[in-house]
Amino acid sequence: MFKYTQRSTWLLSGLLLMSSLASGYVSAAEQIHIGISNRSLLGLPVLVAKEKGFFAEQGLDVSLDYFAGGVPATAALIGGSVQFIDAAFENNLKAVKKGQNIVSIANLQTDFAGAVVVRKEAVKDKARPLKIEDLKGLRVATLARGGFADVSMRYIAADAGLDVEKDLTLIPVRGADRQLTAGKAGEVDAAFVMEPWNVIATQNGGDWEYVLDLTQGQGPGVFQGLGYTTLQTTREYLTAHRETSEKVVKAIVAALHYLSAPENLDSVAAIANSEYGNPGVAIMKSSIQRQIHTFSPVLTEQALEKTGHLLIESKSIQAPLPRWQDVVDTSFQPLWAPAAQ
Repeated sequence: MFKYTQRSTWLLSGLLLMSSLASGYVSAAEQIHIGISNRSLLGLPVLVAKEKGFFAEQGLDVSLDYFAGGVPATAALIGGSVQFIDAAFENNLKAVKKGQNIVSIANLQTDFAGAVVVRKEAVKDKARPLKIEDLKGLRVATLARGGFADVSMRYIAADAGLDVEKDLTLIPVRGADRQLTAGKAGEVDAAFVMEPWNVIATQNGGDWEYVLDLTQGQGPGVFQGLGYTTLQTTREYLTAHRETSEKVVKAIVAALHYLSAPENLDSVAAIANSEYGNPGVAIMKSSIQRQIHTFSPVLTEQALEKTGHLLIESKSIQAPLPRWQDVVDTSFQPLWAPAAQ
């Protein structure tokens, strides 16, 4: 029989305390999944929140799941395999028009960050600088059919006077990184790409060139201030997990504040380089600097107006637009302020 002594009592108490602390730590770290609509720098705020410990500070253990466009990301959110998504605001509008209870609770990027690029070989007989009209007869890569890249390319082509169904061949390529691979393989001639893939394409080997640099404000004005990407969840999840949702927003706002500070550029670029295939820290720094002005948690009604215009004109949805309160939960607005100052 074990004989209790003062020393054994202390040891037992210590073991119980260690066990309690360990089990408390496990229970405190709530596990959630956040989907990112494609492997590009639109996921940077969520990535930084994870890698710099902002989620952990809120007691969250976050896994990131990448998708090949907003359509499959939204499907995963509705299906419950992820609890939040970083996706284009237009996905939110289209889902609500279909009667799905998806809501944005914070902005991530205000302006579209990306470009239309083309293989130099495909336009070697064209005059420079290139225009969208020079894509006539070419194969253009987008992402998922009906997703933001597909809708936007259709809008841009129509705005330039092209008949999307007759003058272009739009080819869905599932994954932003695979668009450039498809071009190198001769399967597409041009692509509608998100940062950093336009920078990688035009600076890393020189086989591609810009047709339209939307990050720098070129092209239709609808792409500036349209609420490019937002943090989205379902109203059902939000009702049942309000506290968790607030923690996620707080972590994202902290990450946006961090990545927007010039002194953190090297750190953010290193994180992005590791996550997105190691194209080089210098390339990542260039891409981040190009779009640093777009990162903000503040979502305004202008986003609804511009995104709605894009969707209606491209015949992705029919009027009328959803109401602002049907697509955005403004009760989170007080949490947006720190990174907006």
